[in-house]
Amino acid sequence: MKKSFLALLGLALLVSVSGCEDLLEEDPQSVLVPSFLGTPQGVEAGLTGVYAGHRNIYGNEQAMYMAVTGTDEFMRGIADQDGFHEYARGLNFGPSAGVVTNQWNNYYQYINGANGVLKYAATVQGIPAARVQQIVAETKVLRAHYYFLLVQYWGDVPLQLEFRDTPTTDIARTPIADVYNAIIADLTDALANIANTPGQPGRVSRATALHILAKVYLTRATSTAKQADDYAKAAQYAEELINNRTRYGKNLEADPARVFADQNENGPEVLMNVQYSTDPTFTQTSEQNYFNGGNASSFFYRSRYEQGIPNMVRDLKNGRPFARFVPTPYLLNSYNMPGEAGRTLRTTDTRFNKWFTTTWYVNSPGAASGSTAAIIGDTSLWYPSYELPAAVLARIAARRPVPYRVIQPSQHTREYYPVMNKYDDVRRASTNAPSVRPFIVYRLAETYLIASEANMYLGNMTKAVDFMNVVRVRAAAPGKEAQMRVTASQLNIDFILDERTRELGGEVMRWMDLTRTGKLIERVKTNPATRVPATVNKTVPLNGISGTYGSDVAANIQPYHVLRPIPQQDIDRTSGKITQNQGY
Repeated sequence: MKKSFLALLGLALLVSVSGCEDLLEEDPQSVLVPSFLGTPQGVEAGLTGVYAGHRNIYGNEQAMYMAVTGTDEFMRGIADQDGFHEYARGLNFGPSAGVVTNQWNNYYQYINGANGVLKYAATVQGIPAARVQQIVAETKVLRAHYYFLLVQYWGDVPLQLEFRDTPTTDIARTPIADVYNAIIADLTDALANIANTPGQPGRVSRATALHILAKVYLTRATSTAKQADDYAKAAQYAEELINNRTRYGKNLEADPARVFADQNENGPEVLMNVQYSTDPTFTQTSEQNYFNGGNASSFFYRSRYEQGIPNMVRDLKNGRPFARFVPTPYLLNSYNMPGEAGRTLRTTDTRFNKWFTTTWYVNSPGAASGSTAAIIGDTSLWYPSYELPAAVLARIAARRPVPYRVIQPSQHTREYYPVMNKYDDVRRASTNAPSVRPFIVYRLAETYLIASEANMYLGNMTKAVDFMNVVRVRAAAPGKEAQMRVTASQLNIDFILDERTRELGGEVMRWMDLTRTGKLIERVKTNPATRVPATVNKTVPLNGISGTYGSDVAANIQPYHVLRPIPQQDIDRTSGKITQNQGY
């Protein structure tokens, strides 16, 4: 009899770390088995292992394909998984099938680990009762989070709430209504005992639970499992976090640039992150490991700068240019404000210039140019936000000691484009080494956007506008606050999605945002006439892309692509008890 992979995963739960240096002092265990889980050390190590699972669903290449590409924000670069970028046949049967399978397996591995922690924490001797309560609360938040991601990607999924230490094939998909009920039960149970603030960096807290709970209700509200009070609950929990943020040690950064500033990944705006270490015992540090536990997020958004660009070589500061994810014209132009043009473009909303890199500086005179006249630190490459007049281009060409390369919006390619820099890491061990920065999963700015959206649907427009404007005014250039404020007449789901792009673009949630709002097909396939403010570069052709949103997948996407395919291995191993999603 074939064994169900779902049941086997918890037997090989690698114990890693999720927090700061004192967590690293725990003895690593290669596997978690019942005899070890039944000890105080085993329960603590089990919880650490459940945290470590987030390294396989954030920051690595396969996980980011699942949520970043094939949307209105990012499209295929020069190296890709076409199934996710372009909804090609490979999504089910080609290389991308391995991505889906690995991610599915990751979720269930760590869910079963969480089940083990919950089972043995209830009976183990030698842990103080207050600590047991905290362990249980943290574990329930983590299990709920894993299931929340599962249900968004696959819909009906097997709901396993008991620890399995023997194989079984008696597993079937559970209706999403029941999965959502289990998610909500875990999160509300956790609120009774979880600490207001995390005991260590990387641990979840009451603020984390409130944010996830608000997001769960907001997401369920547009699903087939929706309940009449979903929007009210989403608003309630988001507002509880916002109104008590001081108690929970949370607040918005005054400057958007600080959110992703190096060594600020545990800052007051961060609600949940994934911790990494320089110790290879606890973190994948191989230069070739992009899939399993390593943080390679700093590679994927980087465009080429060392090939064909004068006086540039690959270095630590500029990063490893994988060129996987190319920003769409929609994403770039989403920061444009009415009335801006030329040099004033993207100067009202400061987020583009803080979260995107458009200029590179000479680091190797003579490289790709043959001339050593260039000066270290001088401009080598510039991506202007607008098409330059001929006279400006002529002045740049005549510049001394050497001109620099200009790539205008109409010249962007799958290799050369402005770079989102949220995940840049200049403290990597080497030029090609993965990042050791904590990966930010949730932050308070999104809580405000959840509160705005939920209140909009409830008809509480004053609240909706106020929450939205907190985020927008924070992003305003000095003296431009009034231009950034919106009114109730401007607020609708498309505006909210646009704002989520401006604030949260590239943060591994866009595919879920578009599917939960019913906008994935529209934004990838159609060409609405008024989505982006009219600018000189509103629609930029790029290798056949079309439409205001600038996606290149319109010919392939189908209605069934709002869910991911179930891994065939589990369909086979359960003799069809687990069924496939429609269309695959």
